[in-house]
Amino acid sequence: MTTRRARERELRRQVILEAAERIFGSRPYHEATMQAIAAASELGMQGLYDQFPSKQALYEEVIVVRARGYQRRMDQALAGLDEPVEQLAAIARVRAELFAEAPAFLPVFLAEKIRLEWETGSRMSRRIRRVMREERARLLSIVEDGISRGMLREEDAGFLANLFTDAVTASLHLFKKHPEEGIKACTDRAMQAFLNGAAASS
Repeated sequence: MTTRRARERELRRQVILEAAERIFGSRPYHEATMQAIAAASELGMQGLYDQFPSKQALYEEVIVVRARGYQRRMDQALAGLDEPVEQLAAIARVRAELFAEAPAFLPVFLAEKIRLEWETGSRMSRRIRRVMREERARLLSIVEDGISRGMLREEDAGFLANLFTDAVTASLHLFKKHPEEGIKACTDRAMQAFLNGAAASS
């Protein structure tokens, strides 16, 4: 049975994570201070450090909570889909949904993802790298399946996976400027841009 104190602690933790996501999403890491996060959380510094021992620990927790949520959403979206192009559209849709729900998170996540893939000094811990590598492996597997079925052109799977990710990111950037267009329009634009460059010749 969950005690009242445990519930209150979990509630404070969620408030801190949401505030930290906004702070980390609005400024460079070195400018995001624990003081700013405490103020945005409406908590004292002691309350913040009771939950997270350092800015790095808090940053990692923001990333890993969102990344695991992303994995769960992706598992649900892909369930029952067999065709690679449909699977890619589902991935694009989930990314658009998550961006609409938490616009501060995606730029942070993408920056760390790029640092990891290009090996340029990511701040991510081993557990976050594992989550991201699992998602990268899933995307590569879908792309490879699309190539083998003749739905995507015969090209390096890593290249096509990057092309897909870039098409989605570019569409999300436009979606940020025009949120009224909706999730479907954002997803359709990303898929059209990707398939124009990656579809197998008929």
